[in-house]
Amino acid sequence: MNGLPRQKRPASRIAARRKRRRRRLGALVLVVVVAVGGVFLVGQLLGETPSAGLSPRADNDPRSQPRGDSPSEPREGGQGAKGGAKQPPPEEPPPEEPPPDPDQKTPEAAAFVAVAPEFPGVEKGNVEAVYRSRMDPSWASVRFSPEGENKDFVVFSHKEGETWRAEKSVRADEPNYPKNDVVPLVGVPRDLLDYLYEENLFAAQVPEPSREEIGGLPDVGPAEKPPVETTMDGVPEGDRKRVEEVVGKLEERVKGYDGVAGVYVRDLEGGFGYGVRADETFFSASIIKVPVMVAVYRKVEKGDLSFSQPVELKEEDWAAGAGWLQWEKAGTSQTVGDLLLLMMTQSDNVATNALTRMVGGRDHVNDVARSLGAEDTLLYQKVSSERGAVPGLDNRTTPRDVATMMQKIADDEAASEKSCGYMIDLMRTNELDWWLDAGLPDDADAANKAGWLYQVYGDAGVVEHDGHRYTVAILSKHGSATVDEGAVLIEDLSRIAWESRP
Repeated sequence: MNGLPRQKRPASRIAARRKRRRRRLGALVLVVVVAVGGVFLVGQLLGETPSAGLSPRADNDPRSQPRGDSPSEPREGGQGAKGGAKQPPPEEPPPEEPPPDPDQKTPEAAAFVAVAPEFPGVEKGNVEAVYRSRMDPSWASVRFSPEGENKDFVVFSHKEGETWRAEKSVRADEPNYPKNDVVPLVGVPRDLLDYLYEENLFAAQVPEPSREEIGGLPDVGPAEKPPVETTMDGVPEGDRKRVEEVVGKLEERVKGYDGVAGVYVRDLEGGFGYGVRADETFFSASIIKVPVMVAVYRKVEKGDLSFSQPVELKEEDWAAGAGWLQWEKAGTSQTVGDLLLLMMTQSDNVATNALTRMVGGRDHVNDVARSLGAEDTLLYQKVSSERGAVPGLDNRTTPRDVATMMQKIADDEAASEKSCGYMIDLMRTNELDWWLDAGLPDDADAANKAGWLYQVYGDAGVVEHDGHRYTVAILSKHGSATVDEGAVLIEDLSRIAWESRP
């Protein structure tokens, strides 16, 4: 997800930044190696190349470039109270049209109401086909061909009782690597998976699912960009004018992006926040690894895990994308400490899925996210390089949630002070996430985590300089397929946040 080359910078800036990161990386690796005996990992970081594959495929995937997984404070209004005086109640917004019921009478109707209100270019005519599983008739696949897309999206609906609901989705863009699509589609019947690509029908090992007539579809959509709502939470009167100017600049840049973008900044010294589309739901991509990291440290503190504890990699942990563990064989072993380093410094997806399994699964990670104040963050499925149609059918979060989780780590509230310090160090030594850094001067670095998928770009972190600290989260979706455009968006918003600090 996060394996792109760095943007070009002046040689002096690159050298200075790399020198600082090498010092940090050396210190961190020394600590972890002493703690967990990570000799093998150090060898890998020094350049050794693994040769085996964890993939359940018979042949090794030759691709090495990744593609792109305590209660919160009250959310205050943008105006706030002045001098303790009572303010008149705000005007009630006009009633909004209720969202379509996700439970529908047909699989195509359930898929349509899940996708059409948000996915640009999806209308009734873009529903291409419906297939009912013969192996398990309670499942069906619905194929969409959105306007402007060169590949289809497939939504998988599941029937319970008399109604259907969309539960899974994937962009069908890898006919040469169909096993990759299986990772986020756990639970979907084999026949629907085998017949996902016409190019691979010769390899199908089960009967073909039955094609059904497309029935009537509900009247929803078309998708429109969500409103560019601005937010100021608890901003003191003395900072209000400055923050209003910052928000105006952030709003202008977000409006200029072809896709949908959002940003939230939290001033850790002043205890206030501000942003644009702070509560919009976005794909989390690899940023979802932050609550997984916190979950691991908490388990270690409780004695349920140890950094030196060996973890056997299983086929169920496999995923394509970032990280070299995808080339390791199932049954090989890594320590918890090794997996943690690989997850946060190399954004390894196999390491993430293995650690999620070790801490107690997705439900536990989601409980951890909620304890950090991230109420709208969800690890919905295994982390992989594949993308769902919309955030509601994928791992998801909001800019406010991510900035809040980063704040809990920065303020030593996510776990013990020692553990939070190690988390910051891990994110500082991440050599794959550079977009947030690109908007910062040479003498300021972000402890950050980025993530990207097809048309999805995000980065978030803790920035500290001369005693002033803030967290920032920048997320986007439905943008350009050109990664550079998403990278420039994050760089620009990061620079605005930096230049506008007090």
